[in-house]
Amino acid sequence: MRTKKNETFSSGALKLTIAGLVVRLMGFANRIFMSNLIGSEGMGLYQLTFPVYSLIILTLTSGVSVTVSGLTAKYKASGRLKECKRSALAGFVVLLVSGTVCGALMAAFARPLATYVLGDSRTALSIALLSPCIPIVASASALKGYFYGMSRVTPTAISQITEQVVRIAFIFIFAGVIAGKDLENACAIITLSSAVGEMANLLVVAVAFALEKRSENNIEKYRKLPETSFGKEAAGIVKSSLPVSAGRFVTSMIGTVEAIILPGRFLKGGLNYTASLSMLGKLSGMAMPLITFPTVVTSAMATTLVPAISSALSTGNIKLARERISKSITLSFTMGFLFFGVFSVFGVPLGALLFPGEKVGVLLQEMSVFCLLLYLQQTLTGILNGLDKQTQSLVSTLAGSAVRLGFLWVAVPVWGVDGYIAGMLAGSALSCGISLLCVVKCTKMPFEPIKWVIFPAIPALSAAALGEIAVKSFPFLGENIVLMGLCLCLCGILWFFIMFLTGQLNFYGKYGRMKNNCDGLCRRK
Repeated sequence: MRTKKNETFSSGALKLTIAGLVVRLMGFANRIFMSNLIGSEGMGLYQLTFPVYSLIILTLTSGVSVTVSGLTAKYKASGRLKECKRSALAGFVVLLVSGTVCGALMAAFARPLATYVLGDSRTALSIALLSPCIPIVASASALKGYFYGMSRVTPTAISQITEQVVRIAFIFIFAGVIAGKDLENACAIITLSSAVGEMANLLVVAVAFALEKRSENNIEKYRKLPETSFGKEAAGIVKSSLPVSAGRFVTSMIGTVEAIILPGRFLKGGLNYTASLSMLGKLSGMAMPLITFPTVVTSAMATTLVPAISSALSTGNIKLARERISKSITLSFTMGFLFFGVFSVFGVPLGALLFPGEKVGVLLQEMSVFCLLLYLQQTLTGILNGLDKQTQSLVSTLAGSAVRLGFLWVAVPVWGVDGYIAGMLAGSALSCGISLLCVVKCTKMPFEPIKWVIFPAIPALSAAALGEIAVKSFPFLGENIVLMGLCLCLCGILWFFIMFLTGQLNFYGKYGRMKNNCDGLCRRK
């Protein structure tokens, strides 16, 4: 648990990536298990309980966690180790108090929230059971911010995996009880697993924080520096975190509104309530986790490249910054085309294999184009943050979300789920366009469609063509996991071979050399 040795940025990013991958895999397996327990309508009801909770959590934690991380890094750099822990404790108290207040209000108004905001009174019990999670998750994020600032990500990685293990174990133990209950109580029990998992998460980071070796006061030459009082430290954290939290609140509110009104728009289009809730469960609880699963990789790539871009700009090496941005965009399209091919070709058999009888495969096929935009959008957001253009990033997100909500309100009642998917594509395309224009304007780098789009498309589309032959040759592919795995492996080998022939696999080698060059420049400076 104790990690005295500071981790490098690369090793820390790798650990978080591996932890994120493990958590995603476990979470995805858990969703499959839950969907088989409670069906698509139950998954829809379960998904319906989370928008309000997520809105509160993201608003509370995002700003404070970033602020604590920044303060910790600053104090650590000046040798004021005692103040590192005090800033973490101040953030912990701020979030514990504010989280407790928000959790109490959420529990007190669970019934009105369920009935008038979410539109289904059956979610009231789940909302009440989620309310204790708010102070737990919020306060834990302050301690995680401390470990990020100290360049020690191992405790947070362990805590994420522990949370998922406890959550899955809880559901598995009570599977018999869940299956025998009506949907309201079944979803409440599953929601309770989230609370138990979050408690385990907090326990891990709290133990790790307590085991941190108490510094021998501070380095002698810093002892005479004036120390900020605990109250002023807490007030400063609140003040600094407000802008980030406000931005997160706006973007989270849009997502919350979308999740709340979507079933009603399906109703407007002619579906009954049960069918509308079932469609929400298929979209949010089954199809989207598959589509977003590869973002583990793009998130790690963005995390690694953004500081590299910033360091290149800080040394005045604009050419190096442009090259890194170009390569990150290329890698995003590589991932996008790869998984576009996977879901467009294997969507139906994958849906039949993972979610029997739910007809999720058609949704996966229709949403496959979204991979091209989703992964690029995530990367461009990271690049804009690296360029210190957070306002432009927020503007592009808001513009895309507005278009998406417009389609949801106007197109869903007319075209059904196709209108929703069209809105996702249109909103993401607008967001990516604005972000890309901003990046090009800030860096004055040229558009490179052949390098960014054409080269990544060739291997993926070639592998997809092979996959299409396999799907047509084996119509029972969705019933045989071994055969499915073999077909995916063969397509992957072809993709890898063409990537090798076209010279696209040298990305990491060149990136490593660029990183070393930039590090050398920074040291000389």
